[in-house]
Amino acid sequence: MALINGRLPLSICRGSRCVSQPCLSRDYHRTSVLRKDEKTITSTTILLQDGTDIEELPAVVRIINGEFKLHSNGKSQAGRRLEGLGLEVPQVSKNIFKNINFEEEQEMILGFMRCSKVGEVFQLLEVCPEAEVTPSVALAVIKRIFDLENNVEWRNQGLNQYPEESPLNFTRGAVMKHLVEVICSSSDSQLLVEALRTMGRDNFQGDRQKYLESLCTECMVVVTEGKMNISQVCDCARAFHNLGTTGVPYVEQVWAGIIDRGDDIKEKELCDIVSILPIIKKSRKYLYNMVERKLTGLWYKLAAEDVVRILQVLVQLKMSGNRVLSMLSRWTNLNIHNLTEGNLRWIVYSFMSLGYTDPEIQKALNRFMKVKKTSVNDASLVAVAVDYCVKKRLRLPDVLDTAGRYFIERSSKLTVPQVNSICRAFGLLNQEPPDAPAFFYALEQQLDEKFVQFPPNMMIDLLLSCVYLKRYPLLFVKKVFSPHFFDNIHSLEPADIHITRTKLKVLDQALCLEASSQYAGPMLPKDHRMKSLWRDARIHRCINIIQEPLVELVGSQERISSSVILPGFPATDLYIVDCIVDMAGRLSLKSFQWSNNKYALLVHPPEHFLGGEDVLVGPQAMRVRHLNLCGFRVVNLKSDKIMKYRVYPEQLKNYLEESMKLTTLESK
Repeated sequence: MALINGRLPLSICRGSRCVSQPCLSRDYHRTSVLRKDEKTITSTTILLQDGTDIEELPAVVRIINGEFKLHSNGKSQAGRRLEGLGLEVPQVSKNIFKNINFEEEQEMILGFMRCSKVGEVFQLLEVCPEAEVTPSVALAVIKRIFDLENNVEWRNQGLNQYPEESPLNFTRGAVMKHLVEVICSSSDSQLLVEALRTMGRDNFQGDRQKYLESLCTECMVVVTEGKMNISQVCDCARAFHNLGTTGVPYVEQVWAGIIDRGDDIKEKELCDIVSILPIIKKSRKYLYNMVERKLTGLWYKLAAEDVVRILQVLVQLKMSGNRVLSMLSRWTNLNIHNLTEGNLRWIVYSFMSLGYTDPEIQKALNRFMKVKKTSVNDASLVAVAVDYCVKKRLRLPDVLDTAGRYFIERSSKLTVPQVNSICRAFGLLNQEPPDAPAFFYALEQQLDEKFVQFPPNMMIDLLLSCVYLKRYPLLFVKKVFSPHFFDNIHSLEPADIHITRTKLKVLDQALCLEASSQYAGPMLPKDHRMKSLWRDARIHRCINIIQEPLVELVGSQERISSSVILPGFPATDLYIVDCIVDMAGRLSLKSFQWSNNKYALLVHPPEHFLGGEDVLVGPQAMRVRHLNLCGFRVVNLKSDKIMKYRVYPEQLKNYLEESMKLTTLESK
């Protein structure tokens, strides 16, 4: 099918003829009838262009007497553009109950509320004049029926109110159908929304499809006619979703009622749209892009609760669009003085879950902690803040300083996860805590008092974080290397057992190397089995890139060994040496001897360094120390520099030569 002005043509069927018209706003194709009554709704898909993107979205078309009626009531964007094509625009239904007295209506509702059985409701409906059963009364009757049916507290839960062949079973279906028809005759959009929401409480096991579809159809007609505001459309979407399989097809089609009122979107409406994104699939991307555009002019008007709601939805959907998160982080920094500790905790947690950071959110955290210091009442906020620093490898000075002093003053009131979050951060970030003697004394007390409360994997992580800072937990050696602790390790999930045992071997090796005079180790047997270990593909690629210039520098390929697992070390990727240069000749692991004429070249990807700094994270710094203790001259290479110089052989060779300082070493 040929494109007309960049769009597909719109085919409008009249009887047996099809008239092709150029589509000015939407393109319709592939329809299928959902209902066949006085208001037939068909589903279709349209191609909608949004900038350079073209989305295929579900939509609704109403057919009356075999003709397409594209409803807009002359108000929506679609209606305004299609009126010139001669398509009929429906009129708003007349409110035939406008002369009912409000007091009489309320009295009628109270009469139904006095009924204590469903049968009494049916009997009262039978004697009521039909003209007095207004849409509001009909909705109240439906609510009362659901209240009585669902009131299992005051009746036998095993009682079946509608046994098979029961007259009430047939009566209920007829009554509900009539009440829904009365509600559908109303022009009150909010009443329709409330009725649709109420249907989510309907637990009837019989045939309820007809009256549910009637109400859903009427609501969709009102939505597409542009008679509902955005909040009501979002309420409809949630109500459709709660109806299960009956309402799900309609959920995907409510987007049309939102974009036609795009000019009405303010802060509240923006949050309402975001709140329904989890229940929408096909049109989610289009609505998200619209939210992103609208947020550009509204972000500074949002309230704290609005920002938290938006971030929670983004976390739920794992949508980490930098443009939206950038605006929300700017909002956080602008309003940091007005945020409660609970709000800030959720905001930081959301940014951490989405893996996002920028100078604005970092500045906001530093400002908040600098002012609050140790007067923070919410310990979880401190824990989440340092967890965020760990995940993004940030040494925010005010955050870490406040966390360290907070732990010293209030360590006895912290839970086990909070102790773990605060204390491990300093080791992983290779940062000495403030007032280090007092900090480690408080940590020692907490580990001693709550040792059995710590999961074994968490305990080993904490002890390793101390080793990263050259603090050796020798007092806990007997507790850790004990049969009871080993049994606790094997009570973990199967996937965690191997990781925890490997970390325990690293702890044993670290104490043997760094605290050999006080540590009566090794406590664990050496692992002599050959294992296949995971290797970062970036590191492996860099090793291949530096092979040729490295041979030119050292003079022989035999002096170079790649990806070496050192004898006696735990079989873990932490102790794999990316490249060893042995100036004495070919490296032999069978007759391996430590000497100072061997060079250990370590290739570090960006995550081995702290964010924005050339400082290695705690585990990598410990790795360098251990190789130095074994007599290696450690050469730290950055993977991004190697990749940058890969097309410049001379610069790559100069980078390696400068790092290894071969000229100085040869002169010695």
